[in-house]
Amino acid sequence: MCISGQREGAVAATSPPSPSKQEVALAEIEKAYQAQATSVRWFRAPDYATLFAGIEKVAEQFLLDVTDSVTNPENLTDRIRKRRSFLSLSSDINTEVVGVCKQVLAFGAAGLGLSIGFADKLALLSVGLQKAIVIAGIVYSELVLVSLLVLFFYLLQARFRYPFLSFERIGNTWPWFYYASISPEVPRLPLQTPGKRLFAARLYAADLVRFANRAVAETSKEELRIEIQQYFLLLAYQGYVHQFSLRLTNIFFCGVTGSIFTGLALILWAALK
Repeated sequence: MCISGQREGAVAATSPPSPSKQEVALAEIEKAYQAQATSVRWFRAPDYATLFAGIEKVAEQFLLDVTDSVTNPENLTDRIRKRRSFLSLSSDINTEVVGVCKQVLAFGAAGLGLSIGFADKLALLSVGLQKAIVIAGIVYSELVLVSLLVLFFYLLQARFRYPFLSFERIGNTWPWFYYASISPEVPRLPLQTPGKRLFAARLYAADLVRFANRAVAETSKEELRIEIQQYFLLLAYQGYVHQFSLRLTNIFFCGVTGSIFTGLALILWAALK
């Protein structure tokens, strides 16, 4: 009996601790992801709300459990709200790079017009000046191509669909984004028929009723959950914005560097000829 008791004690001492709620939730999210990953096809757009449903259910339940366990939600809500107010959600570098590319294209269009107008006068210039003009034209043409590439990627990024847009309950929060409070069926064409305006009025009134009901019925713990969800959503959005900006900057930098090396190589070639 003594030996048996010692063995049971040793087994109990060496048995691993039970996983935490966070570990269980992460494991269930991974399981839900693996269950859907094999069914995704490259050339067929799925219903993302349905595709993300399993992942969303696990994350939502964990968020509810965590916020329900808080004893003083008001203080935590104020702390998160204060932190969220200091988030930077824009990139000045992105604006500068796109602005420079627009100027390069504008000057390139003007230079093209001038070169066409004075093309017959180039033969009257000296050989050295002709070489300099040709080299400048080649380098500037590369800068124009780089600018077009940067603007192309900029437009692609502007149309990027963030994954949290497809979540129905853990994405956009209803107090802060119209995605979660306004019906997607609202007609927004600039010219509308009377029937469309009546339909839009009906949706507006129905959305207002739902919004008012949620605002009045909101508890302190629900407010905390919304603040956490919104705070993290903005953090995720910040990551996309900064990485997109870094990508544009790298494309522009590599393109300008290549154009400079091209110009130097052409100058060296012209000098040796």
